[in-house]
Amino acid sequence: MERSPGYVDPRYPNYVYQLKKALYILKQASRAWFQRFSSFLITLGFSCSRADTSLFVFHQHSDIIYLLLYVDDIIITGNNSSLLNSFTRKLNSEFATKDLGSLSYFLGLEAISTTNGLFISQLKYARDILTRA
Repeated sequence: MERSPGYVDPRYPNYVYQLKKALYILKQASRAWFQRFSSFLITLGFSCSRADTSLFVFHQHSDIIYLLLYVDDIIITGNNSSLLNSFTRKLNSEFATKDLGSLSYFLGLEAISTTNGLFISQLKYARDILTRA
């Protein structure tokens, strides 16, 4: 590890610095964030999916919450609105979050709620790519 120029203390020329927490711009910041967030979820009773490490699942009797984490974007859904509200309050007390409402667009996927379920499309993503071409 090398220190940046100008950060050498003449009294301790062979010392290096140890960060107490990851800085946002550092390579390890995203890993530190994921570890912090996933540790919080696990303390609440969530388990990490073996198929997708960004998917966390919470079961309580017949109630379930799914949480998908992609960097700092989160999708939360479940079958019990009071349980979801309780979890959201806990999440807000631990992290600064912003509720963007119902899912409409995420990672290039457009989500449209219909009476038959959720329709997923990449039409908007494809049009955006063609517009930029």
